[in-house]
Amino acid sequence: MTCGTLSFTGLNEHLGLVVLIAVACLVVGVTILLVARHRRAGVAVGALLLVLVIGTVVIAPTMPAEAASSDCVQADNSLTVTQTSTMQGLAPGIDPVPITGRVVNNGTDSTRITAVEVEITSVTTGLGSTPGTCDASDYLLRDVRMSVERTLGPGGSTEFSGASIGFGNKATNQDACQNATIHLLYTANPG
Repeated sequence: MTCGTLSFTGLNEHLGLVVLIAVACLVVGVTILLVARHRRAGVAVGALLLVLVIGTVVIAPTMPAEAASSDCVQADNSLTVTQTSTMQGLAPGIDPVPITGRVVNNGTDSTRITAVEVEITSVTTGLGSTPGTCDASDYLLRDVRMSVERTLGPGGSTEFSGASIGFGNKATNQDACQNATIHLLYTANPG
């Protein structure tokens, strides 16, 4: 999304002047009402209406009525990030496996991708696994920011790589992680 600054809407810049004029109108109105106690009520009501009309006429020109607009354009840069590597055989003592994937620009505008980041969002234990806990702390995720530095035109795609995932060796029993599914979240960072 590319946005310019919004045009002035008028209220904030002249708020002090508006308050000052409103207070002046209130003081004049109260004065007219006090005078009206000693004179005719009809004249007082007419004078009060005159003060309110004058106040409205004075306040209105001090607040420009420019419409709030911007030259904001929503770019259509829908992206799909897909993992192309598999994470099988993760176990204590086994080297981490590389993470690779592909970013596809499904939009109608070009989009610059600086990097893809990966994080573990959750772990689901396997059916029939040993009771216990298995979570993200059982795994090692390395080099989570993978540089891409490419501009993708409409329908364009690019590969990413550089991160890796392995199984961390804890002092506690980790048998609950056998056949677990690791849920990863990929975030494409436009630049």
